[in-house]
Amino acid sequence: MSKRPKKHTTVINDRQVITLGHEYEFWADLYHRAMTASIWRFLLGALALFVANNIIFAILFSLDPNAISNVESPRLIYLFFFSIENFTTVGFGDMHPQNIYGHIVASSEGFAALLQTAALTGLIFAKFSQPRARIRFAANPVISKHEGKQTLMIRAANSRQNFLSDATAELWILRLEPNKEGQSFRRFHPMALVRHQNPTFVLSWTLFHTIEEGSPLYGLTLQDIQKQEVQLILTIKGVDANSSQELRARKNYGVADIVWNSKYTDILSPSKDGGVVLDYHKFDMTEEV
Repeated sequence: MSKRPKKHTTVINDRQVITLGHEYEFWADLYHRAMTASIWRFLLGALALFVANNIIFAILFSLDPNAISNVESPRLIYLFFFSIENFTTVGFGDMHPQNIYGHIVASSEGFAALLQTAALTGLIFAKFSQPRARIRFAANPVISKHEGKQTLMIRAANSRQNFLSDATAELWILRLEPNKEGQSFRRFHPMALVRHQNPTFVLSWTLFHTIEEGSPLYGLTLQDIQKQEVQLILTIKGVDANSSQELRARKNYGVADIVWNSKYTDILSPSKDGGVVLDYHKFDMTEEV
């Protein structure tokens, strides 16, 4: 089993993380990699596996010149096409096994095709049927006065504009904190939201965290949160009213993303016919207070 070098680089929460001394086995977690790959990488990987499989069996067929009948020149190319016909059970009939060796290789390929088809069918179904939330988050959190109090605000929107029932939001802060021995540790702290539930999340939803006594941001300056390498982690989950599946979405923000003394530009306005206009062009816009 092939293993990557002991130095591995990945990106977590928009930060590059280099792992040393951990042996990363590619084939040991193949299902997870297939499920998390983009659709184009997944399809290209499936195509590469299909081509490689037929090349291998074409080579096996070529080891016996009399294994397959009616093979024209160049032999390997036509044996490759015959392998595809056998693998996909098309069987046009022009070429066919004509001795024991040919039948053994063709039968082995049929068994391999059965396993590969079953595995890919399961992966494709799991990949396309897994629930995905289409929740859009504002590019920047903002901090300004709201209801007379200093407040952290984050705007979200349901891009599908369907009913996301029983939606709940959780906001966490991750920051460096020293212990009594002077060592620094990254610790999570929950941040209370003014309204963390939304019975029918359809259009937009602005979440408010009041920065008052008891808040992890209370009394901190910009220099303080930069020193603590503060990160905000927002998660929203709810039940899709159409599929009855639970959907989840997450957004991470760093210190540089926070816009101070600003508010979001209003994106909702009434239409001429009495409806509502939702202007996504203004979704990430902020206005200085």
